[in-house]
Amino acid sequence: MNDLMVVVVVYNKKIFDLSIIKQNVLLKEKSIDIFIYDNSIESQETPEVEGVNFYYLHDKSNAGVSKAYNVGIKKAKELNKKYVLLLDQDSSILASDLEKYLVLAERYGENYIYAPVMYNNNKIYSPAYVNHFIGKVQDLSTFVYKEIYSLNQQSLINSGLMIPIKLINLMGGFNENIKLDFSDYYFIEKYKKINSDIILLDLYVQHSLSGDEGKNFLAEMLRYKYYCNGAKFFNISTDEFRLIPAFRRMLRLIIKYKSLKPINIFIGYFIGNKRI
Repeated sequence: MNDLMVVVVVYNKKIFDLSIIKQNVLLKEKSIDIFIYDNSIESQETPEVEGVNFYYLHDKSNAGVSKAYNVGIKKAKELNKKYVLLLDQDSSILASDLEKYLVLAERYGENYIYAPVMYNNNKIYSPAYVNHFIGKVQDLSTFVYKEIYSLNQQSLINSGLMIPIKLINLMGGFNENIKLDFSDYYFIEKYKKINSDIILLDLYVQHSLSGDEGKNFLAEMLRYKYYCNGAKFFNISTDEFRLIPAFRRMLRLIIKYKSLKPINIFIGYFIGNKRI
């Protein structure tokens, strides 16, 4: 475990409630370095957990996942780590799963990104097919697993990725203007210019996604602001203009909530100069 740092981004969740902390059989056997980037309004104390070296940073401004990952990567470099494993608070990766990453890394080295299969309700969200940066999930029951897995017309979500520091040095880090949505698309598109394949773990991880919880008007309007800003800065960073994803989500939200507020958000945060 000496070559790995786990980077976890949390928001209004207690550190001890993270899956990787709750299941701590392996933690007692091997020392693990875990960097916690806390976007909550209030800071929290890191718990005493045998076998875990915690590094904690509180950011009540909620600067986004891209900045959190970059700060965690910087700490990993300071500690001379070879790999960072990125986790969201809603990914149920356990401490005992970490060895599976490192076994494959021993086999394939530092030229690949390593990723699990992320699913929810029999639908695979990562890897997923992408058309004009609109994701299309795969069916868990018909998914064909391959260890060396092509990302042709596919992408990955950030959570669960183990990335060699060597690759990050070649690619650059995450785009901090893309705070949430499109952070993963942007990073994976940069990776695909270096390597079109990843190493896919035979590890199936349950992961909850925004929008799975039913109706929550205020939460979805806030998330749509992040989505529009992410789409806008993705376009700027790639020197392209992709209208369809943000426009499509606007229409879906109008129908879902029978409200015109998504139009104002689209105009302000995607077309205009508002930032979140």
